[in-house]
Amino acid sequence: MAWVHTCCFHLCCCCSWPQGAVPEELHKHPGQTLLLQCQYAPKRGPYQPKSWCQQTSPSRCTLLVTSSKPRTAVQKSHYTIWDKPNAGFFNITMIQLTQNDSGFYWCGIYNASENIITVLRNISLVVSPAPTTSPMWTLPWLPTSTVLITSPEGTSGHPSINGSETRKSRVPACLGSGGPRFLVLGLCGLLLAKGLMS
Repeated sequence: MAWVHTCCFHLCCCCSWPQGAVPEELHKHPGQTLLLQCQYAPKRGPYQPKSWCQQTSPSRCTLLVTSSKPRTAVQKSHYTIWDKPNAGFFNITMIQLTQNDSGFYWCGIYNASENIITVLRNISLVVSPAPTTSPMWTLPWLPTSTVLITSPEGTSGHPSINGSETRKSRVPACLGSGGPRFLVLGLCGLLLAKGLMS
């Protein structure tokens, strides 16, 4: 596999990475946290710092945070890096993400003397607002109304429409309801029948 080597200065650094490498796309929402692990082959010898940088051109990036020694977290702004060389990985954390954090990032092994970072992962971070959800529809309470039911004087049994005795029964109004029509009609019929039989 061919590797590309380029250079830059000051806060920027060079990169060394496989030619034609495709970025990994990660999606987050504002306020969330990005947790990322970068793996490498453990090596004996002097400690090699690890870095997290943001790409500024196809061959350059701006250093955001760099480890200083094994198993010691280094925090800068909302970036944190923690390296465990004997296990062959280091972790990157970005907290309180905003849409401005969207962009391309590299994690890799940093050679400070040559100002070169050997890229291990190429990340495309997309921070976008969370989708809005529609409110759930609920069935409102049905209003009630009072109807007059009369029965003939001196008779027993079911009341009729005409007569002198008046009784009141509360049943739900069957018109003007916000619920489904069949549910309203069925409920009104049941309660009206109950009122007539009482």
